[in-house]
Amino acid sequence: MSSPPVRTNWVFAILLVVALVFVALGRLPGWPGFSTVTRTGYTWAVLLGGVALLLGIINVLWLHIRRIALGQRDWGLSLVLVAVLVAVVSSGLLNPAGATSPLLEWIFDAVIAPGQAALFALLVFFMAAAAFQYLRIGRRGSAWLLAGFLLILAAQTPFISTWLPPGSTGVANWFLNVPVMAALRGVLLGGSLALLVVGLRLLTGRL
Repeated sequence: MSSPPVRTNWVFAILLVVALVFVALGRLPGWPGFSTVTRTGYTWAVLLGGVALLLGIINVLWLHIRRIALGQRDWGLSLVLVAVLVAVVSSGLLNPAGATSPLLEWIFDAVIAPGQAALFALLVFFMAAAAFQYLRIGRRGSAWLLAGFLLILAAQTPFISTWLPPGSTGVANWFLNVPVMAALRGVLLGGSLALLVVGLRLLTGRL
């Protein structure tokens, strides 16, 4: 049985193209009028993003409350999440300072920031495991990748960088700021264009 065809929605596709044109013209120096429209669009996007975030929080809260009520698997973790969410939101709403209250700042500095640092620290082990699987000397081109990886890692580590020659840190920083950043921006630009094409095809029903 074939799936029903996606309904063509040209209105959203036209609005997307018009928004892209306004943003592009607002970036040009000779179009001062479009910059005001672009700033207004950015403000609307931020407001819509805030509303979407609020709806997402309500959805997560409802799902975990339902899991607790039904006694599903790992409902204790859901209870901890709901309790922490209610406590943090209540402390922010009851304090006149809001998000800048001392309690919320302490929660961010003492709990959230160390948790984020721990999660990012775990990425080092995953990257090391992936490098061990791929960066093997027997593979073609892997020796250059391994040498560059070790050089950048050594230059970015304060303890090891003190033992390196004086110019090695500058070479590593230049390598990160010029060729690596250029390649990264190319990848981001290509990914953005691909996402734009996929979005247009989805809106026009040709995906």
